[in-house]
Amino acid sequence: MKVRRVETRGDFEALAPVWQSVATESGQTSPFLSHEWFGCCWGAAGAESRPEVLLVEDSAGPIGMVPLVRRKASLHGLPARVLGMLSSPDTAFADWLIVGRPEPVVEAVLTHLSGRRDWDVLALHGLPAASLTLKALHALLPGHYRWQPLPPLRSPYLNTAGTWEEFWAATSQRFKKTVRNVRNRLAKVGAVSIEEHRVVAPDSSVFADLLAVSERSWKAPHELAIATMPGMPEFFRGLTARASARGWLRLWLMRLDGRPVASEYQLEADGRVHALRADFDASLPEDLSPGTHLTAEIVRALFGRETVYEYDMGPGDNEYKSRWASDAHELRRLRIFRPGAYGTLLHAVETHVLGSLRRLRHRSAAA
Repeated sequence: MKVRRVETRGDFEALAPVWQSVATESGQTSPFLSHEWFGCCWGAAGAESRPEVLLVEDSAGPIGMVPLVRRKASLHGLPARVLGMLSSPDTAFADWLIVGRPEPVVEAVLTHLSGRRDWDVLALHGLPAASLTLKALHALLPGHYRWQPLPPLRSPYLNTAGTWEEFWAATSQRFKKTVRNVRNRLAKVGAVSIEEHRVVAPDSSVFADLLAVSERSWKAPHELAIATMPGMPEFFRGLTARASARGWLRLWLMRLDGRPVASEYQLEADGRVHALRADFDASLPEDLSPGTHLTAEIVRALFGRETVYEYDMGPGDNEYKSRWASDAHELRRLRIFRPGAYGTLLHAVETHVLGSLRRLRHRSAAA
């Protein structure tokens, strides 16, 4: 078994047919593990980042794909060269693509990385709790590598296997009143229309409307919006073209008298709808809540689709997600420290020094 590094954009693009073959054979067909998705992430990685893919092969051919990115960072004041999963801020989850048993592939990747001197910390974030890669790591790491589990992330979701009427009946009176009041207030202000687009050109008026809502959102001044976050306009232009071609795209727009005032960007595949970005026009009066109305209309529509069983709202707990969610997926995180003196130091600082300080603070607070 051998591991080959792919470090140029041209070599990455040439992997497309091999990538599709590995994804199909492994059963890992999510958009977030596709060559198209990582192509968008590669393009948006930034000048200070170094994307790469580890291609794992045995005598029969490719059996593993591990998309990574290297960047300089700081770990509690100490400089660290971090090797992480190639992703975007909107990645729903991450994983390695592996055909067959994961243990030989994971062991080969760890052995390869141990022989390299261009990283200090391997940060693996967003692994599903049921990931076979995660289980193989948990089996191989103890006693061989210094590593650290981190608190998991939660990704709220709504099970849409029932009916809208059943869901609505189970909600609180306060929730129903809020949704009705928002709908009624909007109707008094102007004509409300809801659109869902599945094929969108990056140079179209529909994509321009998505950016327009983003520019007027509360996120825009903080450089968190699609339109203002570095690299994100290009990322979503590329993703929109690729997702339209693959049949994944679900772009929702809400208009008030023809003006776009709320949006939600989704990918749908294998019965799951993933919400990547939701924005609303912050210049409107706060009590109009166009985002709430759009979400209600989206949820109502998804309950009516036999091909959809889950509406995944993306990683991160917050109030607006909890209003709609029925449960949450758990996404695991861990760090692996490179063998050697500096990796040992970083691991000691993180697990022993900081751990002791946290325990002392806890005892002081309890005293």
